[in-house]
Amino acid sequence: MAGTARIDPMAELPSPAELPPSLTIRRGRIVFRARRPVALVLPLFAVTEVAGVICLLVGATIGWFVMAAPLIGLATTAVVLRPALELTRDGLVQRQYPYSSLTRWDVIEDVGIARAGNRVILAYKLVPDVPPPRHQPARDLLVAVNAPYDGGWFADSLAGGPDEALEVVTRYLKDPQLRAMLPVTRR
Repeated sequence: MAGTARIDPMAELPSPAELPPSLTIRRGRIVFRARRPVALVLPLFAVTEVAGVICLLVGATIGWFVMAAPLIGLATTAVVLRPALELTRDGLVQRQYPYSSLTRWDVIEDVGIARAGNRVILAYKLVPDVPPPRHQPARDLLVAVNAPYDGGWFADSLAGGPDEALEVVTRYLKDPQLRAMLPVTRR
């Protein structure tokens, strides 16, 4: 019959009830967004705005630029520079401008939480004979404290915190059927 065709999706997404509320689902990928440093940003924003208003009251037209600078800065950091950790069918993608790095599921043996200095790291152990990642700041900290992991991502800045991230990543690492529901990686 005309108009009654139904197209079934190739893969259904996990229902939001299965995922913590702090996670974002973007184009089917599960995304851990980094929190904004509100305690640092808002006071600087307020001081700069007050300085811009004072400049305008004094008659200096540069006050408009002083008032616009924090708004442009907030928009830029929110859209371009805010790092994210994404779960895709191929693996975990860390996106931080200007780089993206993919760690494939099949090379990750185990994940855990490690402390290195004052940072909390969602760390992973690679299967034997797989070389560790290069140019990864979290890895450098793990090596410095002799942690039993090969690499990782800074988890203390992720929305929801490190324990929530560990639970979700562990669930997807252990269940290939869950991973199969995720979309492929887009670079």
